[in-house]
Amino acid sequence: MSGNPITSGMMLLAIGLSLLACAPPKVDLQKELGALTELQKQEQTAHLEEQPALLVNMLNDTFTQVKNGEVSYFTKDQMTERFISYFESVEFIKWEDARPPVYSISADGSMAHILVQKHVVVDIEQDTAGTRETTNFAWTEMWRKKEGRWKMYSVTTTERESVRVRE
Repeated sequence: MSGNPITSGMMLLAIGLSLLACAPPKVDLQKELGALTELQKQEQTAHLEEQPALLVNMLNDTFTQVKNGEVSYFTKDQMTERFISYFESVEFIKWEDARPPVYSISADGSMAHILVQKHVVVDIEQDTAGTRETTNFAWTEMWRKKEGRWKMYSVTTTERESVRVRE
């Protein structure tokens, strides 16, 4: 870079600015953790108050579920129907953390996964004898940032054997 010192200095400044433009933006991981924590609270509210729209609004346009040895894909409309049907068949007594969720967020703040363990107690509403079911679930939620908002795009779920008691 010999020659005119002003031109050389401007060239170095231009190179430095172009490198800054390529640098990823600083991500506030605490803010992202707070947003994901609020979404977990929203999931609980949606279950306890039986509000399918609260759940469906947080889903990606195509939602993937891994359960019982199968991979299934659902649209938001299909998920709405599934939640409505589920909520019509049970009354939630408990939907609570068995352990605190474990959050993992990518360094660039664009992806996350949450490990969840829930203790769920429901009354089966379609059973005239009155049956209460208790189940412990564990699942992994996969999240992506889409247009500035977190969207759940996949869940892999397991459950321990349910206990049913007639009341």
